[in-house]
Amino acid sequence: MFKLWVKEFDDNNRITKHQSFEFEQDFDVRFLRAYIEVVCNELKIETPMILTSHYVTFNNFNRVKFSKSDFVDITDFNSLSIELLN
Repeated sequence: MFKLWVKEFDDNNRITKHQSFEFEQDFDVRFLRAYIEVVCNELKIETPMILTSHYVTFNNFNRVKFSKSDFVDITDFNSLSIELLN
């Protein structure tokens, strides 16, 4: 079992929203895209483009940050951070 903590940041790098999501299975970085899709669907925001660099960052630091440029549509927030909690 693991948790993901999702935070939305404004232009001044302040947290505007945050929520944690609990998953029953063990964490596997190969399924990072699926986990992010579940989280984004729950938050009713679009899923960002996930690049190889995002996988590497998450694998090394248990955290990844998506900027506005990682989203195709316009977002209400400046960046989105997803962190693994154990």
